[in-house]
Amino acid sequence: MSKGKLSLVHVAWKGVSRKIFRNIVLVFAVGLLVGLLVFALLFKNAVEEDIDQATKRLGADIIIVPSKAKSMAEEFIFESKLKTFYMDRSVYEELKDMEDISASTYQIYLNTLDSGCCSIIEGQVIAFDQKSDFVVTPWMQNPPLLKKDEVYVGYYVWEYLGLIETMNLFGAEIKMVKHLETTGTGIDHGIFMRIEDLDALTESSLGNYKKGQISIIFIKIKEGLDVKEVVGHIRDINPRVGIMTRGNIGADVRTTLEDILRVFIITISISSFLAVLLAWSTFSALANERRREVGILRALGAKKSHIINLFLSEAFIISFLGSVFGIFLGHYLISYLASDFQLLSRLDANSIFSSHSMVISLIGMGAGIIVCLGGAALPVLRLARLEPLLAIKEE
Repeated sequence: MSKGKLSLVHVAWKGVSRKIFRNIVLVFAVGLLVGLLVFALLFKNAVEEDIDQATKRLGADIIIVPSKAKSMAEEFIFESKLKTFYMDRSVYEELKDMEDISASTYQIYLNTLDSGCCSIIEGQVIAFDQKSDFVVTPWMQNPPLLKKDEVYVGYYVWEYLGLIETMNLFGAEIKMVKHLETTGTGIDHGIFMRIEDLDALTESSLGNYKKGQISIIFIKIKEGLDVKEVVGHIRDINPRVGIMTRGNIGADVRTTLEDILRVFIITISISSFLAVLLAWSTFSALANERRREVGILRALGAKKSHIINLFLSEAFIISFLGSVFGIFLGHYLISYLASDFQLLSRLDANSIFSSHSMVISLIGMGAGIIVCLGGAALPVLRLARLEPLLAIKEE
């Protein structure tokens, strides 16, 4: 930075510090605007990323559930809300040998596991087929095959059970032999048992589940095939099932996200308008207070451009400080206030140093600077046009 620019920044900072309280109010106004914008963009990015990655984490191209259970399945996958829903196993038998499919497996969601003895929330008991599975075992290194009364557990369940290796499930003692790495999906809350062990359970333990039923089917299609075409073939075989793909999974969540973003847009627009008005008011007062000072500077040879640069530098300093405050505020909100959202808490949405966060922070800073400079521009331009002698004579 040249000596002239350093001098300009120094003079501008002295101007800002003259009316420090009034300028702090403007800093906070810009900060709140930037914080809200950064929070909204981080929220949008986090939810969309979670939706896009959900089926990839589960290793499936297509997910099939009962036709009336799509929303419940999405709640389990995205938000870890524990659900039970069933369809006849014949659906799986009809589809597993399709030419379009390279792999398929199924799971059964049973009654939840209460942990009254341990300080954790419920866990979803999931029976799965070890022979065909490609959803559970990839999240463990060298997992041993389960034997009778043995289970795998999801990362959340393992984290809160700690070193406890045995627990009661449906009135019988079982052993935990391995835990999954964190997946960022509902299976983090799963307790995984063998399909074969269902035969040993009583009807009262199984709740609404009836033998011969399954809950969900995961399908991988052969490389090079179009998902939409495969979905069409599945519907030809069974038009009554609910089908979710990587492209449309989370449709309800996306719709809700759009509604939330509309609210954010309206709120941010109003905040921007108020910030512009506050900047205009602040620099209008500044222009009235410093007319004589400007007149003297002009009489000593300062050009209009010098005056404009000086006062816009003050506006830039204020907007820069407000933007920095707003960036940290936005990340604070996404880290703490949004931690109750399962969609956000499973992601690295709070990392201020990630590439997405850096871009969003720059967008927020740019918006804060533009709003503040825009509000200050008119009073500053009017101040720069003052006739030097008239300004000096004014008291």
